[in-house]
Amino acid sequence: MLLLGAGLAAGAAVVVWFSRRYRSAGRFLDGIAAAAAFLFFVLSAAAVRDTIVHGTVFMTEVHRIFLHPVFLASGAYLGPYVLGQMVLRVFSSIESESHSR
Repeated sequence: MLLLGAGLAAGAAVVVWFSRRYRSAGRFLDGIAAAAAFLFFVLSAAAVRDTIVHGTVFMTEVHRIFLHPVFLASGAYLGPYVLGQMVLRVFSSIESESHSR
């Protein structure tokens, strides 16, 4: 569990560093995040739809999505990306407060 948290923090630090250092890299990371979010939610919606259409047991059938490689990859990217974006917003609010004084 600690190793996963460290990986998440390291990934978020990379997102923050690239976004602050290179504007075009930040846009590229944003584009990847948009594609990952799209795939993540389309796969989730398809799993729920299939469960409803086939009338299967929701709690067991829908969890098959957790084994889909695209779902795993998009979720793995979105975690550090979202955390990094939150950190960037904190930095920018602190910087704007210090400039307004």
